[in-house]
Amino acid sequence: MIRRITFFQIITGYLILTLGISLIILSRLGAGAWDTVYVGLFNKFGLTIGTWSFLVTASLVFFNALLTWEKPQFKSFIGTILASLGIDFWMELVFRNTVITQVPLQILAFTIGIILLGLGVAIYIRPKLFSGPIDGLMLATSKRLNISIKNARILNEFLALAIGFLLGGPVGLGTLLVAIFLGYTIQYGTLLLNRLKDKGLKII
Repeated sequence: MIRRITFFQIITGYLILTLGISLIILSRLGAGAWDTVYVGLFNKFGLTIGTWSFLVTASLVFFNALLTWEKPQFKSFIGTILASLGIDFWMELVFRNTVITQVPLQILAFTIGIILLGLGVAIYIRPKLFSGPIDGLMLATSKRLNISIKNARILNEFLALAIGFLLGGPVGLGTLLVAIFLGYTIQYGTLLLNRLKDKGLKII
């Protein structure tokens, strides 16, 4: 059973990371590979970005099971649901009528977004209760194609990027920057949380 403090941590992590995703999308400088897919589907078919996030990642849960011939990792639905709700909370409620057109503000939104995205990921992965469907796809691809996890991740990211591009998603310079710097922001976010824990802050 998930402890109350762990549940609070997961919720907090997803709220922060989806705020980061939303700011990156609003910056219009490019988004992460998978986010370009969600936005591209939203532009083509409507619904909401969060809805497409849920539909795509939920499908991945079952697709990953087919690749590995294992049972679906239903715990992954926790992250799938929280991510979709978080994206729609920020994009459909908080930033519903927000349009950023000035370049300095776009750069600021993108920079804050990638920092928050990395921090949010660092927070929600600490309990190690489940892995997301995209991480599951990486592992399933590695197992099925007998390639390294690193190469599997690269392959999956380029595949998502190609789909996002074909759908007219926000592929741009920011997409490359997310790919380069997200790992660093997660790493430094983890270091920050470790320091706070060392100082006696038990909620993280």
